[in-house]
Amino acid sequence: MFSLHLLIRIILFVVIGLMSACSFTVPSFLEKEFSLQGAEQQQLVPGLTYFQINRGQASGHFLLNSAVMPLEQANLLIQKLEKFNATVSKAPTVQTKSNVISTISPVELGPKGNILGQLVTYGQFDTLLQAQQMQQELDAIGIHFTPTHSTQRGIGAGKQEISILKLEPSLFSGKLISALANDSVLDLQQTSKIAQLNDAVAAVNGGFFAYQAQQGVVGDVAGISVIDGTLVSEAVNGRPALLIKNTPSLSVDILENVHSNVEMHIDGQQFKINGINRQSGKIFNCGQNHGDTAVAAIHDYVCTELNEIILYNEYFGDLELILNESEFQFFLDENDKVYFSLPGANKRLPQGHHLVSASGKYAEILRNIINLSSSVSISQRIWSNAGELTLAKGMYLINGGPTLLTKAEMPIAQRAVEGWDTAPVNLGSAATDSRDTNSQIESLNVSRINFYQNWVLQRHPRTAVGVTAAGTVFVVVVYGRDPQRSIGASVSEMAEIMKGLGAIKALNLDGGGSSVMVVDGKITGKPSDTNGERSVAEALLFIAAKKV
Repeated sequence: MFSLHLLIRIILFVVIGLMSACSFTVPSFLEKEFSLQGAEQQQLVPGLTYFQINRGQASGHFLLNSAVMPLEQANLLIQKLEKFNATVSKAPTVQTKSNVISTISPVELGPKGNILGQLVTYGQFDTLLQAQQMQQELDAIGIHFTPTHSTQRGIGAGKQEISILKLEPSLFSGKLISALANDSVLDLQQTSKIAQLNDAVAAVNGGFFAYQAQQGVVGDVAGISVIDGTLVSEAVNGRPALLIKNTPSLSVDILENVHSNVEMHIDGQQFKINGINRQSGKIFNCGQNHGDTAVAAIHDYVCTELNEIILYNEYFGDLELILNESEFQFFLDENDKVYFSLPGANKRLPQGHHLVSASGKYAEILRNIINLSSSVSISQRIWSNAGELTLAKGMYLINGGPTLLTKAEMPIAQRAVEGWDTAPVNLGSAATDSRDTNSQIESLNVSRINFYQNWVLQRHPRTAVGVTAAGTVFVVVVYGRDPQRSIGASVSEMAEIMKGLGAIKALNLDGGGSSVMVVDGKITGKPSDTNGERSVAEALLFIAAKKV
């Protein structure tokens, strides 16, 4: 029998979907345009000002949350919960709020304007422990939920702890750079430690990186990286990047649709370099061309390839792991002369030298043609929607995504191209971080709707950079995952914050437990990891010429 309450829910679902398809408004608790009015501020050096904003009040409650699902599936789940409620309601000590059943729609449509589905929530709890105890009861009868807080859904008011750096390049006499942990791809280090070692007056975490061995070498920058004019990591094609130039004067820009291409020429034969300073066969976040096949960016996915040529330079660090695993390798000195073994016991490349490592079919091909007298040269191209980019000293690139603003507007559709699509994935393997709650392992050919809901639409700690039409730079960290202190922000809310600051271009950097700002050696908020500040692969550093 088709019940009346089921019919009403279907009608409401369709109406909400049609309304959402006609217009888009970020369902944030921001009642007015974000601004720096009323913020605490401190001039660190001329041209660099630090702002701290603590706004809102703690609110909301803990609850149990389902995955996003079609309406029919949501209704079946509701029926199971109603049966469960009918059983436990006989208990004299039951609390009514702990049995509340609700259905909600994700706060936005998908990146292609698609309706994502429905979430079912259960209960209203004062503490996380209470929600977890109820979760265990439901697990026992085959109903699986995730404990969360109502403010994490990207709707409703709450507390936010926001740290902002305002950089006016024409007034700032120092340098803006990115630095790897211990100047090596192989290492991870806390942002505060990287700042200390580089005597930075301020710093934030940088871009995405491999944080588990299944993704490749831990510390591998998962996207474009340029350090002082040297290409350290290839692009995840199609993604944005932060461009910094320190010469002839300081300038900052955000590039969209960044690509890189590196080639090696051996005695007239041309070979594609598939990767820079990463483990062969593992391509974290995908976004690469292999032969005639173009693989789009897929965030938190590892694409694999058996036949590759990987190039290493002095930024990689100790080469022992690579040398032990490589099927065939040779070295190039600063003049591209071939040699076959590193001198002495040091396993790190001298400045200007390279290691070429080949796997699969390329190992056999290069083994048969390379010798000490081979003529070898390497060429590279980096380009974006702004055109070709010629690398030079004092230039830095940091990977990121999604794009938050372009021409002062939020390019929602670009999220799909940049790796945050909801469509099923039919290659590679999903990757998750046990320290975070913003991703779920999904099998091949399964929709990424829940990944999109959790990563993009829910509130988490975020780090982002925006640039105004006049060239002023805003670096923003919103701390999160603590409803009593700071709830974080959704991707769209970060875009709204940047827009309120006057940015016309903005991009998201790595977030979650990585998000942190350091000012004068002190962390400005509370990182979300339970064990404190997370170690990262790189940091964005403000190096002052002279402190005031």
